[in-house]
Amino acid sequence: MINILVVEDDAKLNQIVCTYLNDSGFHAKGCQNAKEAYDEMYSSLYELIISDIMMPEIDGFEFAQTIRKVNKMIPILFMSARDDLPSKQKGFQLGIDDYMVKPIELDELLLRVRALLR
Repeated sequence: MINILVVEDDAKLNQIVCTYLNDSGFHAKGCQNAKEAYDEMYSSLYELIISDIMMPEIDGFEFAQTIRKVNKMIPILFMSARDDLPSKQKGFQLGIDDYMVKPIELDELLLRVRALLR
């Protein structure tokens, strides 16, 4: 089963995304901040990361930058309310693979997840 890590500080959205991915045949685990995600990544292997940008303490940009230092290959999809071009540019320059603007369509998220895992 493919493991997906969802890093989203909105507990309700985190649960909705994880439930949808789990119901779609993946094993999704939710974390509400980057520190939790780092701990989770030390104990389990993940094939994809879905991350918010605006999170407490460590934002998604710093999180993605740290992940890229350790693993250049794992796909990272940003899921953010930030819809400005500079945020998208910064994310892609740091090495993310895809970017979705909230509110997201879960069916579109699933399409993008499957494309990133090809």
